[in-house]
Amino acid sequence: MFIQTPNSGRILDAYYKHFSSVWVVLSPFLKPQKLSFERFCPETYPTRNEILADCKPVTWAEILDEGSFETLSDIDIALRSHVYGLTQPSQCLKDQLINMIEGKKLIPPDKGSFAPHNEQIFLLRLKDLGRSHVLVFNEFGEQTNYKAIDDMLAEDSIPPHGVISTEDGSILVGSHWDSCCSFLCTQEHDDQFGELEKFLCSRMTEVYWGLHPI
Repeated sequence: MFIQTPNSGRILDAYYKHFSSVWVVLSPFLKPQKLSFERFCPETYPTRNEILADCKPVTWAEILDEGSFETLSDIDIALRSHVYGLTQPSQCLKDQLINMIEGKKLIPPDKGSFAPHNEQIFLLRLKDLGRSHVLVFNEFGEQTNYKAIDDMLAEDSIPPHGVISTEDGSILVGSHWDSCCSFLCTQEHDDQFGELEKFLCSRMTEVYWGLHPI
């Protein structure tokens, strides 16, 4: 099943007809071990498998623990400001982000994509749940591929801003253009993906959630 990732507004408005729960999954920061920082630009950005092999994921909770930011919303606004994803960016939080990643030698998460470490966790968990194949859509649902999860784990096969769904449409994940997070939708109320750093959407949670109460 395909549902286009919402561009704005309340997240549940896009998904409530089909899913019981929607989670905002936070894309981790990256700490490269051998990859040079110069590689992390659009022309030479490392592949998914290079990132998985070399980079340690750093959670938003770890960033909070180290005192660089006060809230998850501050991190969200800082990242969106950094990628020019807000009409009224916060220069203060953007500068705070730049100082933090330079000081700790981190790479901020890439916008608009399902983060490699999160993708791997998600696919492995689907296998644990007895799934063997998924449907992969481009962002507008114009192209659909039926993919074995083992093949997905071996190669980078998600198109930019793509959507992944189980065959029966009970689990779906998509990523917003100007966000460093993804939306994970399930027909179950319980958390089936405990390893992912995320929070549960309320009926008020917005796509630009850092700017609003969550």
